[in-house]
Amino acid sequence: MACLLCKTETAKTVSVRDRHGNALETCVCGGCGLVFNRPIPNDIELARFYSEDYRKQYKGSFRPRGRQIIRNFRRAREHLTRFSDMFENAQTVLDVGAGSGEFVFAMGQMGKDAKGIEPNKEYAAYCRSDLNVDVATLETLKAEFDEKSFDFINLSHVMEHLNDPVRYLTLLSSWLKDDGVIYVEVPNIFSYTKLKSKGNMFHYGHIFNFSPWTLRAAGGLVGLKECDRSAQRSADSTGVFFEKAGSVADVQTALNGVNAADVLKVIEAHNQNGASVAKKSKFIHKNIVRMEETLASKKLGSPAKIGASVLSGIKGA
Repeated sequence: MACLLCKTETAKTVSVRDRHGNALETCVCGGCGLVFNRPIPNDIELARFYSEDYRKQYKGSFRPRGRQIIRNFRRAREHLTRFSDMFENAQTVLDVGAGSGEFVFAMGQMGKDAKGIEPNKEYAAYCRSDLNVDVATLETLKAEFDEKSFDFINLSHVMEHLNDPVRYLTLLSSWLKDDGVIYVEVPNIFSYTKLKSKGNMFHYGHIFNFSPWTLRAAGGLVGLKECDRSAQRSADSTGVFFEKAGSVADVQTALNGVNAADVLKVIEAHNQNGASVAKKSKFIHKNIVRMEETLASKKLGSPAKIGASVLSGIKGA
């Protein structure tokens, strides 16, 4: 199987089980360092999983809990505050894989014409009923937006779940205005190996795992480049603001043997030693945070009230 990015066939298997102990092969491309599961699910399998199973299996509920709502809004506030200049001129905004709708809600609070698409019917319905935002129950490949419709497209913690990121980014780019911006954020495999405990890193939902290099290489292959005005703030991260480059990069530009070796090295070290953070202290801290989030969400009330409170005072809101 050739790598989706650099097209080489030098993948090395680094895991044969998922975090639940089920059979799942995960490989690292020797040409660029892209991490991927094998086999990759097809469109039908992917659509069924995300419309029916994902939220229940991974979140334990078809509605976000209070602690999850307040956590997501706090993360949204932090992101929007740090990168306020990247959003201020956008008027038409699309959130792809809107989840529980916090980003669409925040954009609405800032006066944007914002909408989202979300394949899970329960989460999409929650967005409409509890946050009163425009989120359609829709798979990305079935969306029919006009070309050059949006100033800003958000793709946060979605691309790792897709079976062909290059194909999806190509579609999203067609919906983007010539001077528009696409924000793509995915987990960073270098951070993952340090945060996750041994045997708890790979799973069916994350078909791909990216490094800073492979994320930017994926953008280049569809004619996107990192925005100069955000590049320094996003250096060495896997959260990137892309703009149209005017040309598509050659597949050879995705090759990076050094990155591939570095990715393989940290995964093999993880497989030997697991996460560096002690499990006990990590467990205690996690539960303290959850308790605070639960109490804070109960105090604030409904999801819309939580969002309005957390986002109050943010630029444009």
